[in-house]
Amino acid sequence: MRFRIPVVLALAGVVCACSSDPNRLPPENPFRPEQTSIREQRLQAGELYRLARAALDSSDFAGALQRYSQLTLRFPFTDYAVQAQVERIYALYRNYQPEEALAAADRFLRDYPRHEHAAYVHYLKGLVNFERDRGIADSLGFDTTRRDTSSLRRSFDDFGVLIQRYPQSPYVADARARMIYLRNRIAEHELTVVQYYMRRGAFVAAAKRAEQIVSQYPGAPATLDALSLLEKSYAALDLDTQAADAQRLRKAYLRNAPAPAPEASVTMESTDTAAAPPDQMSP
Repeated sequence: MRFRIPVVLALAGVVCACSSDPNRLPPENPFRPEQTSIREQRLQAGELYRLARAALDSSDFAGALQRYSQLTLRFPFTDYAVQAQVERIYALYRNYQPEEALAAADRFLRDYPRHEHAAYVHYLKGLVNFERDRGIADSLGFDTTRRDTSSLRRSFDDFGVLIQRYPQSPYVADARARMIYLRNRIAEHELTVVQYYMRRGAFVAAAKRAEQIVSQYPGAPATLDALSLLEKSYAALDLDTQAADAQRLRKAYLRNAPAPAPEASVTMESTDTAAAPPDQMSP
C-alpha cells in the first residue's frame, strides 16, 4: 500500500504539468465538425448565391435550381437562403414544374407571411395556375373554351388575393388585367355548358346555368349570349313573364354596356416574359 501512494502522486503531477502547458493544443472532438466564422459563412453563401442568380438570369433554370438547393441546405440561416427560396419559386415556374412551384410558394408564405416579397410570391402563384394547362392548341389559336377551367379559377383567386392584400403592389395592374381575361375565359366555358343543355332540351338546367353567368360574370362578352339563351329557355318552359324579363334585361345591357376592357394585351403567350424576382442581395 505504501508503494501505491508515490505512484499516484507522480501521475497526478504529470497530468497537471500537461494541462498547464500553454503551448499544448486542445484535443479535437471527432464528433463536432470544424467551425467556420459567421463572416466566412456569409462570404461562401454570397458566392453560391451569385452563381445561382447568374444561372437564373441566363435562363439556365435547372442549374439555378441546383445551386439554390445547395445554398438553402448549407446556409439555411442566412439572408441569401431566404432570397434563394423566392427565386427558386420563379425558377421552378419557368422550368415547367408547376406542382413544385406552388408547393414552394405555399411553404414560403407560411414561413414568411410578412416578407417584402410576399406580394410577388402571390403573383407567381397566379402565373403558375394561369399557364398550368397551357398547350399547343392555345398557341395555334384553337377554341379551348370546353377545356376544364379549374386552374384558371385558382389563378383568378390568386390574383384576387394579391389585389386585396397588397393594393399598392407593382404587380396589381397586370394581375387585374389577367383577372379580366380569366373572367371572360371562364364565362365562355360556362356558356358552352348552357349551349350543351339547350341542345339536349334540358331547359331548366340551361336557365340556371345562364343565370349564373349573368350574376357571376357581369361585363363578360358571354353575358349577352347567356341572356339570349336564358330568354329561349324560359320560352321553351312556357315562362313568358321570365322570358320577357330576360329580353328587357338584354336590351338594357346593350344600351348600357361598358366599353370592352383592355384584355387583348393579355394572352397565354405573354406570360413567358414575366419578370424575375428583384435581386436585392447584390452589394
